Amino acid sequence: MQTLKMVGCFALAAVCFAGCAVFRKPSGDANLRIYEESSSSLPAETFQTVKIPHTDVKLSVSPFPTLTERDVQSAELYETAGGKAIFLRFDPHGTIVLDEMTTRDRGQYVVIFLNNRPVGTWFVDQRILNGQFLVDGDFTDQEAEKTVEALNKLSKKNNSR
Repeated sequence: MQTLKMVGCFALAAVCFAGCAVFRKPSGDANLRIYEESSSSLPAETFQTVKIPHTDVKLSVSPFPTLTERDVQSAELYETAGGKAIFLRFDPHGTIVLDEMTTRDRGQYVVIFLNNRPVGTWFVDQRILNGQFLVDGDFTDQEAEKTVEALNKLSKKNNSR
């Protein structure tokens, strides 16, 4: 009986170790999250408050992202008057989710996070059917370049599976 308990403990430890290795964010990868605005009148566990960069505006958003870097098919740099932006093309799943989100959230905001920090918002004023989204926000040209490279690398890895 004691041996069985020890084997169970070792098996549990192995599963925990393997789980940590699977869910650990590899260094160099980009972390992209798009969150929908949520009502702050709901229970506290149903939203998080985010301060928008360079403003005093605080938005309540869902605690769970609607789109992530795993939904990106490709990314490229896009020149704007304020510097480089990131032009995203979502995969078929991401395209459907983006269409549904922009239909449901018209008149509300979405908040874009890069590498776990909010970099911008977008007021949903139109439905996006084509799966393309421009991220223009609070990041340097170098951050944009690294993010595009990492997103394309991740997309290539995901598509080869």
